[in-house]
Amino acid sequence: MFLLQMSGVPGSGKSTVAAHVVDNFGAVAVDYDVIKSAVLDAGVDLAGSAKAAYEVMYALARQILGQGRPVVMDSPCFWPRILNEGMEIARAYDASYRYIECRIHDLGLLDERLAHRPRLRTHRRSVNLPPPDLGDQPTDGEALYREAWDSIQRPADNYLQLDMHRPLTELLPEVNAYLRAPRGAGSRTPRTPTVSLSQV
Repeated sequence: MFLLQMSGVPGSGKSTVAAHVVDNFGAVAVDYDVIKSAVLDAGVDLAGSAKAAYEVMYALARQILGQGRPVVMDSPCFWPRILNEGMEIARAYDASYRYIECRIHDLGLLDERLAHRPRLRTHRRSVNLPPPDLGDQPTDGEALYREAWDSIQRPADNYLQLDMHRPLTELLPEVNAYLRAPRGAGSRTPRTPTVSLSQV
């Protein structure tokens, strides 16, 4: 049994990988954006919605592991508490803690994915356009994504980084091998191409 923490910037493919894990490992995905969208629909203000959504995500992860099912926490991992809470929940239920980071640095590709994915209320509409609750004023998407890439929290070891510029047919077998490996199998890092943000 495992708790898998997904990680990566918006549009990087976290939910796609999470769906694969659900289909192939009998896991249950707990999606932060689904929860936060529902919390906003219930009338919680924008400032309090993120904290409420994370608390619900942690509570659901505990409940699912307590029922004997592996769980995927599908959220960005930009703050230490998200990482620490995931590891602590896994320890409490004697589950293997796993961490997969979806890495992508091509802003053009990110923009295309954001534009064409099924959109929830909390999703960015494009690299430069925030979710509807944050208004219609464009933002500096390159600066925002640079900050997000720098903010990602990672465990010390035993994590998998996926280069999401590569096709899923190559990536998903790596996900399967990582999740089936014994605990403490060591870090795995991607073959990430160097991409200048000024070129995308």
